[in-house]
Amino acid sequence: MLKTRLYYIIIMLIREINRGGTRGSEYAYVMLNNELVHVSEAGKRIRCDGDLCVYEVLANVNYVYFFSFSRSGYSSVVRCLPGDYPDIMIDNSICEVKDVEEVLNTWLRGIKFRIRDPELNKLLNELNSDFAIMSSEVKSYWGSVGGVFKAVGHAARFNEFLKDPRIYYFTGMSIPNDNGRVRSIKVLMSIMYENWVAMKTAKVLGVRGLIRRSWEANTTSSISMWFEQGSDNSFAILDTTYGPITMWIEFQWDPAIHVFLDAEIIKKNGKLKFIRKPGRKAVRPDIVLVKGAFDNVNALMQANKDIDVLIECKTLPYNEWASDADEQVMQYLSNFRPKNMALITRYGIPINIKNKLTKYGIRVIDNVKPSSMIENELSNFIQNAFSSL
Repeated sequence: MLKTRLYYIIIMLIREINRGGTRGSEYAYVMLNNELVHVSEAGKRIRCDGDLCVYEVLANVNYVYFFSFSRSGYSSVVRCLPGDYPDIMIDNSICEVKDVEEVLNTWLRGIKFRIRDPELNKLLNELNSDFAIMSSEVKSYWGSVGGVFKAVGHAARFNEFLKDPRIYYFTGMSIPNDNGRVRSIKVLMSIMYENWVAMKTAKVLGVRGLIRRSWEANTTSSISMWFEQGSDNSFAILDTTYGPITMWIEFQWDPAIHVFLDAEIIKKNGKLKFIRKPGRKAVRPDIVLVKGAFDNVNALMQANKDIDVLIECKTLPYNEWASDADEQVMQYLSNFRPKNMALITRYGIPINIKNKLTKYGIRVIDNVKPSSMIENELSNFIQNAFSSL
């Protein structure tokens, strides 16, 4: 039956919904010799209506794949026999729908996306080495102190990476352009790195266990540790050798404010003029530690407590975040006024920048990777911060 169908279908019509990311999109690929090739490369676009486009593709393919994402970021994969798919509806008689995780060892086994960008290949190699190690260490450590690490909210791709890096590969790399793929990986790397540094910080604090928040049931089950961007809930309350210490990851003191305006404006001929167009700098310090037990930011503010330790993390090379030294790191120091502050980076920082930040009381620890010995420097910083409190 398939041979007869292929005999008549020389050209396929395949539709795709491209909303620029992994929320509400459905990206279309064809499989050629165990390689997933986007329909724009395998064929040609014949019409578009908003974010829905239809492509003509030759039918000499093994399968047609659709990587589908809900508005909330939930992912699934659809595998179809060669045929026409110009509409939203999928023909269930020749298509199957599965979670990506379900078919890693069947449909997707041995299959790769066609990738030609050297930078993207380099990032993927790093993701599958250093960052896979970080993921394993994070889950293992929090489990050892009675916690279960989970990512919720907008961190859908991060949650997939924690489950299995292969899941993220097929969701993050389904974005049909290399620039989008690179951005996706760099965001994931930043989130993974800050969570790994947070774990290392907890380790040097001598965590003996976790303390339940006031609204959590007092049972013998493991304590869920929710990483959620933009949440005011604390990430964890740590039972340490220094007493209870509350940790936030991506601390957001006001749910309505999570960016600084990043622009340069002058007044010329009586009018304001942008020298550098408006952009955004995150106003979510990566790691915040406060001595005491606090369910959320509101409880912290009501107690009128200062931030004891603020740690900002940078996973990318210095040249990719150089402006952040003044426009973000120094802003954190002046706006949040932590008693102690550190900048921890995966790559080296120019000595003049290190000296400048050190002059303002910011401890800089660079070249921090899974293979490096972070504990000694981080331990000294943490001990100095909390021994005086």
